[in-house]
Amino acid sequence: MADFNCILAGVIRIITPLILLIMWHKKTDARLLPAPAALLICFPVFIIAGAIRSGFDRCDFIAFYIQQGILYGIFEEGVKFLAFRYLLKSYDNRKDAVTYGIGHSAFESIGGGMACLNLIGTGKAAPEIFIVNVWYAVEGAIFVIGLTILVFYGVYSNKSIVMLPAAMFLHALGNAAHGIFIKPVSFVINLILLAGISYSAFRCWKAMQNPYEDEL
Repeated sequence: MADFNCILAGVIRIITPLILLIMWHKKTDARLLPAPAALLICFPVFIIAGAIRSGFDRCDFIAFYIQQGILYGIFEEGVKFLAFRYLLKSYDNRKDAVTYGIGHSAFESIGGGMACLNLIGTGKAAPEIFIVNVWYAVEGAIFVIGLTILVFYGVYSNKSIVMLPAAMFLHALGNAAHGIFIKPVSFVINLILLAGISYSAFRCWKAMQNPYEDEL
């Protein structure tokens, strides 16, 4: 049963971004290129960030997770800014922000899915692995897409001087909380954080509304 749950958890994590992308494209006719672009961009970003993180001192776990949060917050949100500002300049519709966010979330979700599958036959899987990973698949997608909208809004409205540091801080806070606090506490913190990010992203989304959007 434990191995079956590992398979289910792994499959859910791997296919969730693809399902989201298909649903998003069908519902809005959003352009697809930002998703694979984000996925490809994530490879060097996470490799470089991982190399830097390997030099962090793990003796003080609180300091380690704070450093890790700041590192990934700066790298991930910073690269989103560079992508929207310079690489994907013609992808200037708010729908493109969501598509990019789905592609970015796919990198982490696929990695989480492969980690679940690697537990098959080891006997190390927690009994709740399926439920936990269903939650991570949903939470991760909302978290990444929400922050992506904030970064995109900054570029869109020339307010990156405020929005980019805000996205970096929120990312760092969520990342650090996962490692520092025990599960019940980190769950509550991240739930509150997720609600705040979602509300902020919704406000930014509405602010970017174009009355002629459906004609583009």
